[in-house]
Amino acid sequence: MHTLKHATRSVVAVIALAATTQFSLAQNTENPRGIYKLMTLTGKQGTTKAPFDQYKICTDSVTLHLSIEGNRFSLGSNDRSIYNYTGEAPDPIDNLALRIYDSNAQRFTLKWWSKYRNHMFFPENDWCVETYESGQFSPTGRRLIDALSSTGATDKANPLIGTWRVLGMMDELRDVKKELERLQTRKGQTLRREDAFVVFTPENMVHTGFSSIANVTYIDKKSMKVGNQVMNLTWLTKDIVAVEVKQDWRTDYEIWQRTTDSRSVLSRIASLYVKRK
Repeated sequence: MHTLKHATRSVVAVIALAATTQFSLAQNTENPRGIYKLMTLTGKQGTTKAPFDQYKICTDSVTLHLSIEGNRFSLGSNDRSIYNYTGEAPDPIDNLALRIYDSNAQRFTLKWWSKYRNHMFFPENDWCVETYESGQFSPTGRRLIDALSSTGATDKANPLIGTWRVLGMMDELRDVKKELERLQTRKGQTLRREDAFVVFTPENMVHTGFSSIANVTYIDKKSMKVGNQVMNLTWLTKDIVAVEVKQDWRTDYEIWQRTTDSRSVLSRIASLYVKRK
């Protein structure tokens, strides 16, 4: 009887272990969705701690790549593919196709074929392996992603708080009504960027047109200090503001228009890449 009980406990333990293993494997075959930070890179120098402050923003429609260096960043769709689970085995059609595995809401592994020449970390004609984790941010990464992800923020005491679309530039503020019509209808605005937005939080200013993030101090409703520079504002309407931009001896004006819906800048930029497919 003692032997039977012992055998029964052993069988139960094996079944429980098998079930746990199957559950674990199932959980690691999900499509990665969310914001993930690069944690390790295996390449030319072996496996190293992430040498870049880099993120993958994974959605059902597009994968965005965000990299940060100092107070500058780049945001785009470098991979031009949606990150879905592939497994670690080679693709039967293209054995150099990128691979996504060990993936769930918390982490995923990316394996891609590098053709870089003379790169410090990426090998030439060999595989790179990158691991990513969600919920991980550098201090600047947290500030930036919080701002880009914010939706519909407003503050009655500070009209700048929120999201603004960059309409374009004016040489001077004469004939404002005519110039605003030109900017808003895009007449003559062939260089206007659809991905140029400005986001203000209580402490930060993010300008996607300049790919920069800076500390901001609000002096009053007509001026602010961005980094070490004081910038003057002229309110053309309650939702349109002209911002002085000094270049050498010239003063131009960048025109911003407040966005009135609750879409985040991250969502807006992602949708631009979906449209370009």
